[in-house]
Amino acid sequence: MLADWIGSDTQFFPYRASADEDRATLARAAAERALTTIGLLPPSTRHLKGFRETFGFEPTPLQATLAQTLQANEHSRLLLVESDTGSGKTEAALAWFFRLYAEQQVDGLYFALPTRVAARELYGRVLHAVEAAFEPDTRPSPVLLAVPGYAKADGQPVLPDPAGTLWDDSPRDRQREQLWSAERPKRFLAAPIGVGSIDQALLSVLQVKHSLLRSVCLDRHLLVVDEVHASDTYMREVLRILIEGHLRRGGWVLLLSATLGESAAAAFFQRPALPLPQAVARPYPALSTLADTRAVPVARPSKQVEVTLSPTLTDDAALLPALAEALQQGARVLVVCNTVARANALMRRIEEHLAATVPELLPALFAVEGTRCPHHGRFTREDRERLDAQVSAALGKGSPDGPLLLIGTQTLEQSLDIDADWLVTDLAPMDVLLQRFGRLHRHARSARPQAHALPRACVRVPSAPLASFLRQDGTLCGPAGLGSVYDDGRVLQRTLEELANHPQLRLPDDNRLLIEATTHTDAWAQLPSEWMPHVRWLEGSRLTELRAAFAAVLKDEPFGDLHYPDKSERVVTRLGRPTADVPLMTPCRSPFGTPIARVQVPAHWLPEGDLPQVIAAEPTPEGFRFSLGTQNFRYTRFGLEKDDA
Repeated sequence: MLADWIGSDTQFFPYRASADEDRATLARAAAERALTTIGLLPPSTRHLKGFRETFGFEPTPLQATLAQTLQANEHSRLLLVESDTGSGKTEAALAWFFRLYAEQQVDGLYFALPTRVAARELYGRVLHAVEAAFEPDTRPSPVLLAVPGYAKADGQPVLPDPAGTLWDDSPRDRQREQLWSAERPKRFLAAPIGVGSIDQALLSVLQVKHSLLRSVCLDRHLLVVDEVHASDTYMREVLRILIEGHLRRGGWVLLLSATLGESAAAAFFQRPALPLPQAVARPYPALSTLADTRAVPVARPSKQVEVTLSPTLTDDAALLPALAEALQQGARVLVVCNTVARANALMRRIEEHLAATVPELLPALFAVEGTRCPHHGRFTREDRERLDAQVSAALGKGSPDGPLLLIGTQTLEQSLDIDADWLVTDLAPMDVLLQRFGRLHRHARSARPQAHALPRACVRVPSAPLASFLRQDGTLCGPAGLGSVYDDGRVLQRTLEELANHPQLRLPDDNRLLIEATTHTDAWAQLPSEWMPHVRWLEGSRLTELRAAFAAVLKDEPFGDLHYPDKSERVVTRLGRPTADVPLMTPCRSPFGTPIARVQVPAHWLPEGDLPQVIAAEPTPEGFRFSLGTQNFRYTRFGLEKDDA
């Protein structure tokens, strides 16, 4: 399949120019050029520069271990690096790749991130490191941003081939490919170095078209999986199967995590899970191989985070005075909500409050080109790039001091290297909260307001006990996505209890204890009996997810015996609701002045039946409007929303 795809490409193998042409000679030269250009044929020279020359600074103990001292052998084919956010895991992973590449253990790298946004944020760092590590004529190329709609090769945008490379495409297939569950193009993993979402790698083990094409390309790579966590049973099981097969075929895997719970770590390493006391006693930060787990010296001092539980989860009005006061003190405030609707609602409320009380603080609200807005995933791709860039400019390294309020969703808790004086967050699982806490006092800044000289976090919790939101069938139906976005009430309840018992957190020293106390099965056994119906419901739900994973992955059979129907419409890389890419008949300008030709609509908002090929949008002073079936939508500075007015 791979050979046919390359051989069918006329940019490498042009049509016969004349009857006298020596086709065999041309084909041999064209094949070598094609394999070199694509990156399937590695450069013959693999000399690399040292760590300091590549990255511009001396390595931390973790980075030095992977760059210099850890032996590349059968035990290190699978590595797990656990260290707090911002501790240099990315550079450590790249250093490990450079070593394996120089020693000809691998021919490439795929850096798998949890989201497309995370991949876009990391891509520049990877490209810069690769350019610094190699001489220009010896480095592997291209370095690909493997994100549909944002693809770049060596930093330059790549225009998609409208004809595609799937000769058996049908209109139904093309519509399915608009959905997140079937990303394209299928050739991304052929690049020698790729940075993309984990979905691209997971598709190599699922019963979908071209999975084996993805797999044979991925087999020669070091697979780095960033921000591994334990909260998604289906995705974790598919990833486990991917890792198992990749190692069996001689591949190399590096897992990166702020802290991975013992139950998930044991599954990846195919060993029995340790009891809770031994799990808590595991070192942190740590480097685990197939042979052992070793402590890694901490590279920077720990920080003490003061956590306040605020019963304002359903009462935005009660939170507004504290937000205004923090801005008056000159603080940079980050608010993370569990849902887009909550972020938009709070943004509207704080604007009204400031306009009525202290209008001079309105400029402190996050804005793009002077247009105030929240930050979440329901903006178009073009606008999202501008929002991300502005977040980095406003809260990243070297950003200016002064009051700022940024309200958003989970899009702010990972990938973006930002620093806040004060964090306000909805209740979420402990591993998620630790990611959000990692945005507090992340950078060294000397001009923090006196009231925020020490890192503080306000966690918004329900005013009623969490168990009061349990339904008779055992499901959790609480506010702010508690039960929908985060369905595991066991983790949420244990998180609440741990935060109540530990108002002062020393991070990352407490990371291991906090994760195990909220995710370990022994910790869940401490829950009162009122949680038992929920536990039984979860066990059934997780079993269903495991069965779905087993049914979705390729069977471990020889190639000639492997047969399966194309299940593209049903098999997904992660359980959840995808988005559809809806083209506009005529491009419209966004609230930020960006021409918009396509809008991403959540699949659960789509009407039944086939989508129209294009839709008509009506410009408005705030952005534009359009309809799908009987549902009206508006796109404004608050992103895409249902228009029920």
